Amino acid sequence: MTPEQAIAADKALSLLQRTLLITDGTVTQLLELFTGEKIRVQKLEHELVQGGPDKLGLGAGESVLSRVILLRGATQPYMYAHSWLVPARMPAAMQDAMRHTDTPIGQLWKTSRLETFREIVEYRREQDPGVSALLGMPGPLLSRSYLIHTGGKPMGLIAEKFPAALFA
Repeated sequence: MTPEQAIAADKALSLLQRTLLITDGTVTQLLELFTGEKIRVQKLEHELVQGGPDKLGLGAGESVLSRVILLRGATQPYMYAHSWLVPARMPAAMQDAMRHTDTPIGQLWKTSRLETFREIVEYRREQDPGVSALLGMPGPLLSRSYLIHTGGKPMGLIAEKFPAALFA
C-alpha cells in the first residue's frame, strides 16, 4: 500500500484531513473553499541561508531561501509551512514576488506559468508545541512534506502542518 493509499484508507481522519494531506494541488485554494474565508500569507521568516535539506541535491555553496509562514483567515491561522526553496531554480520574477509580496507560493507558480511536479515524501502525526502555539490550538498536528520539481530538479521542499482537531 502506498503512503497515499494508507492516508486515503485511514478512517480515523476526516475527509477534509485526508484531502489536505494527499492533495497535489494548491492548499490555499482548498482552505478558502472549506473555510469560506480569503486566505492570506503571514511571513514569520524569510531568509537566504547556505545549505539545506539533502533532498534538494544542492551544489557546493548553493543558497536556499528558508521561508516560514502561516496561512490564515480573518481571525485565525489554519496552517503552518516551512519551505526551503532554491532561488537559482526559480524564475527571477517569482523570486522578486516572494521577497516583496505575501502571495502564496502556489499562486506564484501559477502566475509564472511554471511547470511543477509535487512529490509527497512524508506524512506524519506529531506533537510540536511551538507550532501548535503559533496556530493557537494545542494538541496533535497532521503534517506532510513534499518536494517541488521543475526542469528535472527539485526546486524546493515544503513541510506543512495543521491542527488535527481543526478539520476533524
